[in-house]
Amino acid sequence: MAEDKNHSRRRFLSGLVAAGAASAVAVAAQGQGMGMGMMGPSKNKVVFQLNQSDPAYILDILHSAAVVLGHYNNDVDIVIDCFGPGIWLLIKAEKNHQHYEKFVGEQVSSLHMYGVTFAACEQTMKTIKVTNADLISEATPVFSGAVELITLQQKGYAYIAW
Repeated sequence: MAEDKNHSRRRFLSGLVAAGAASAVAVAAQGQGMGMGMMGPSKNKVVFQLNQSDPAYILDILHSAAVVLGHYNNDVDIVIDCFGPGIWLLIKAEKNHQHYEKFVGEQVSSLHMYGVTFAACEQTMKTIKVTNADLISEATPVFSGAVELITLQQKGYAYIAW
């Protein structure tokens, strides 16, 4: 089990390092901000569905987001849409029943620094009786995770579900 956890960490960190290095090169070469190509907002767009609270599932999605960032040299708009049990990823530790390892929170912070948006479903929040004040700073509340998936797909986002 510890070996699997360390393997997941190494995989994620190597993907994040690759994304960061590619991003730095792309930004320096273009003189542009992150997530912006030569002509403005990125044409590459993806939304990941995150609707489970299992740490291995979450790590796979965070790793995949880092790989996408690296592949597109950070010229990609990424949303990780958290709803149902997946909302726990975005709940502060004091209210969180999942007690994720610090490493998971660090990955969320790192991806957020690269422009990844973490959408928090307000419908799920109402169900579990948490408020915006209970969310981590990287979270962006949205009316509904399902509605957000539909809206983003209508805007041309590729939809990734596990």
